[in-house]
Amino acid sequence: DFDGNGREEQILSYYLQNKEIPFATKIDLEKQMPSLKKKFLYAEDFAKATLNDLFGTDKLKQSQLLMVTQFAHALFINNNGTFETKLLPWQTQLNNYRTSLIIDANSDVLPDVMLLGNYYDNNVQIGRQDGDFGTILINKGNGNFEYNAFKEFIDLKQVRKIKPILINKKIAFILARNNASTTVIEIKQKN
Repeated sequence: DFDGNGREEQILSYYLQNKEIPFATKIDLEKQMPSLKKKFLYAEDFAKATLNDLFGTDKLKQSQLLMVTQFAHALFINNNGTFETKLLPWQTQLNNYRTSLIIDANSDVLPDVMLLGNYYDNNVQIGRQDGDFGTILINKGNGNFEYNAFKEFIDLKQVRKIKPILINKKIAFILARNNASTTVIEIKQKN
């Protein structure tokens, strides 16, 4: 609780030239903690401030520190209760995914993974994430997956949930999308 209002805040920071700085902009932090407006009137002063300057040494010592060292998309494969981490192919690292489904995309009985996502409402620093046009990870065995994009271009928008259905004895998928109508797609895979 950096501003003493009874609610805990999360401060995402990173290191730049060995200096820990907040990821959020001055305006974003001021929305979260209005007391910073009076402490740093000018953006230049805010930009030069350390985390100690912004929040105080005592508050930082009282805070819970969590560190992230891996940001890559990965699968966790259950090997009889022991989980193995498998980083996904580089093409999947270019977007965020919001939903997934285990499918058999190529009729080889190995479980493949369909990934869908996109997110438009990010802040300016991150930008709109709209590069996913449908991803299927083809299971090659032994925990190895190959990237496979949908064969046809589909404007998926922001997919939040996917469910399989049968239409005329063929598998199709219902997509629940954020700020768009629900839609049904059929996947035609590359051979």
